[in-house]
Amino acid sequence: MRRTMRAEVLKLCTLPGIWLAGLLALAVPMLLAWLASSQTRRAVETGQLGALYDTSTTDSGFTALTVAQVGFVVLGVLSVSSEYVRNAQAVGRGRQLTTSMVATPGGARRMIAKLTVLLGFAVVLAVAATAGTLAVARWALGGVEATWGNPWPRAAGAVFFLVTMTVIAAALAELVRGGTLPLTLLVINSSAVSFSFLLSKVTPLARYAPDLALAHTFLTDTAIQDPLSPGVGMLVGAAWGVAAIILAVLLHARREA
Repeated sequence: MRRTMRAEVLKLCTLPGIWLAGLLALAVPMLLAWLASSQTRRAVETGQLGALYDTSTTDSGFTALTVAQVGFVVLGVLSVSSEYVRNAQAVGRGRQLTTSMVATPGGARRMIAKLTVLLGFAVVLAVAATAGTLAVARWALGGVEATWGNPWPRAAGAVFFLVTMTVIAAALAELVRGGTLPLTLLVINSSAVSFSFLLSKVTPLARYAPDLALAHTFLTDTAIQDPLSPGVGMLVGAAWGVAAIILAVLLHARREA
């Protein structure tokens, strides 16, 4: 298992798109946090709100972390879909999965190793993104107080949210054996139009979607009617994460290359 884990670490670190995912996960939320917090500070200091109607700093920095999931979605999808991408004609049009199957015949063991490495990478990246984004937000607010209350439970919720979305993205990539469809849907959902949020206007069951269930663990204003409590949201998010891991392992174990 140790050799398999080492191989998965090397594969993950050498994927070209992984570093783009890391950049999106770190730079984008920090930039958004700086812009929003700077605007809030100027509005409070000058008393001229303009188009800014709410100067609350309760969610300063935390709101930007919802966009960070774009990088984590890319991370999860690429880590799995890379196995199914065919090489160039000059090297036989083979897939990375074929080599992986020869080196590690057990499908379940391969996927468990891959997900373990992915989870470790995602946790480190999520902690860095959360800490960095909140630090930038606090710095950009200047003399304006950040009314976060106790930030630690909320920061933990943000980390859990980002890691869970990474695992779900990986499971969807394994389900369709590719990256285009899950990457398109999840990036749109996390950056442009939230399908879960739109669905919440139709049925309260949408609150149990992973992104909406976990959003209230670190955001105080989610624009969702009757959102789940942070504790329930964590349980629902954990259930989605475990289900995604089980699905990915079972699918990979049963399929042939």
